Amino acid sequence: MNKYETDKSYLAKWAANELSKEELAEFMQTDAYKDFNRINIIAQQFKGPEIDKKAALVKTKTKIKKGKIVKLNRNFWYSIAASIALLLGGYFGLYSTKNYTTPIGEQLAIILPDGSEVQLNANSSLSHKRFFWNNKRQLNLDGEAYFEVKKGSDFKVITNYGNVTVLGTKFNVKSRKHIFELNCFEGKVKFEQKNTTNKKILNANDKIIIEKEIISELKTQFNKPNWIKGISLFKDRPLQDILNELSSMYNISFKTENIDTSQRFSGSFIHNNLENALKTTLTPMGIVYTLSEDKTIVSLQ
Repeated sequence: MNKYETDKSYLAKWAANELSKEELAEFMQTDAYKDFNRINIIAQQFKGPEIDKKAALVKTKTKIKKGKIVKLNRNFWYSIAASIALLLGGYFGLYSTKNYTTPIGEQLAIILPDGSEVQLNANSSLSHKRFFWNNKRQLNLDGEAYFEVKKGSDFKVITNYGNVTVLGTKFNVKSRKHIFELNCFEGKVKFEQKNTTNKKILNANDKIIIEKEIISELKTQFNKPNWIKGISLFKDRPLQDILNELSSMYNISFKTENIDTSQRFSGSFIHNNLENALKTTLTPMGIVYTLSEDKTIVSLQ
């Protein structure tokens, strides 16, 4: 972060047109200038009230005769610039967050401002600040996403289970209602569990799972998550996890009153054929199922 992004007087001097040629040339090369200038251009588009110029001139002349004209000094212009910045900050604060969401059964490819890439899995949401991204690379994730992060300042993913921090690496985060998974495919990541002092450092091929507040440390042999290829793969997972994942990939719900959803499952299902997915997950477990006519409800027994 440079002096122009931390010293607010540069914004005031820029707004008052008081930067030297050298200062202006240097300031124009910063991300701060690009953001401030974008806001300034938009602000120019706001129209103020119509002014009766003739009446205003008469009023001004009257004040001059009465000795009421006050010389406007540099501090006045700084105050005006600061006030404009605060006003615009409040106005654009409502629109300063970029949000991404994926419906059931769909994925979304995202390019972040620094060139880092994110693949957002189905039934997930991701958000980050629009401005000054390079100064604070931080996102909020609810659901699952795969990240390929460009090297630079710390890159942080905030979830309901805790925070994942990296510099430059490839990793996958899954943060859903009943489970958290973190896979490091390349580089190194740090995980800090929420409301605890637990910290984990993951290297390439390391994986952790949090289920019912218990952390399991595992290994993975893949170089990317299988869901990107349209496959959900499980190894010794509770049936409830599989049903939740099926619901994220297909627009279905399950009636599970007559079965034990804690029984374990190892296997996979594909994302482009509902009946095939049900057959490959439920039939091997000896579960009989009935699919409703509109294919939205699955009754298990």
